[in-house]
Amino acid sequence: MPGVRKIGIFGDGRIARAVAFFFNRRAGCKAELLNQDTQARGCDLLVGALAGDLGEKCLTLALRYKKNLVDISDVDPPYYLQYKKQIAQSGITVIPGCGFSPGLTNFILGMEFPALQKGPSLTVKAGSLSKKKAYYPFLWCFEDLILEHHLPSWQIVAGKKKKFPPFAGYQKESFFGIDAESYYCASGFENILDKVCVKDFSCRVVRPTGFMPFFCFLKNYGFFEKKNMLFAKSALEAKKEDNITLGEISITTRSQTIVWLIKASAKKNEQFNSMQKITASVPVVVGSLLLDGELGGRGLMFMEDVGRQQCWKRVLFSGIKRFGVTVTRFGARG
Repeated sequence: MPGVRKIGIFGDGRIARAVAFFFNRRAGCKAELLNQDTQARGCDLLVGALAGDLGEKCLTLALRYKKNLVDISDVDPPYYLQYKKQIAQSGITVIPGCGFSPGLTNFILGMEFPALQKGPSLTVKAGSLSKKKAYYPFLWCFEDLILEHHLPSWQIVAGKKKKFPPFAGYQKESFFGIDAESYYCASGFENILDKVCVKDFSCRVVRPTGFMPFFCFLKNYGFFEKKNMLFAKSALEAKKEDNITLGEISITTRSQTIVWLIKASAKKNEQFNSMQKITASVPVVVGSLLLDGELGGRGLMFMEDVGRQQCWKRVLFSGIKRFGVTVTRFGARG
């Protein structure tokens, strides 16, 4: 079909399928999940949605075929920085961490960079909840979610980086009338913290109350061992209930506190869950800007770099709202 732009997606998980569906709703676009590396050659845009270290392949192929890339894969920022010069020389645009958190959260932090330059305390929280008691939503890449709770994390306390084990920093929470808990987690914000000076920084994952003992129970009984992982994934993803995915960013300076709240909801019988809505809508909006030539030819751009350009605020927020995602900034208060 003449004039149709092709989007190639690496991955076949729930997020990848949601990205393909959302792109195919856009006029003049045809998205498909790629099952062979060479298929990238005929694409106008690549989207990475692979789990773990597999995600590094997305940048390799983008460079090989000189294709713009928006990447949701769980790959740390230092990997992309190694190829910053090569990306620029290739004449392509690569936007890593182009999902929810990191992703949309980074975009908002980029918008708030002037406040971040004043040495604030910064807290980022993200996770998924359900109003159903003792139900724990597993809404995105199962393997990455399990790995997340096995990794240590680095936080900044009183200006110094400190290392914490998984589930450290437990605290009770409440969102939308739902009892929850949160703990420190690996952030993917390292490149931001290298650019600004914050007094305190914590990245927290939000889970329903009781998730930590539930996770430890499954781990102690071997559910996350390689031989049992497929069964655990099938069992835990099969049960569906109404769900909410949220993000909260708090920036506190001497004079004010700024709070951003991100939210998406889904009914149990909807085609896409709340995490799919947030994580897939962002690369679709940003990828559309690339397809339209709005962000092209700029080399390596992290989402906070895009957020610094205030002109994209309305485009991104209004774009993801069409997929059921809301972003609200609460007024600064003394």
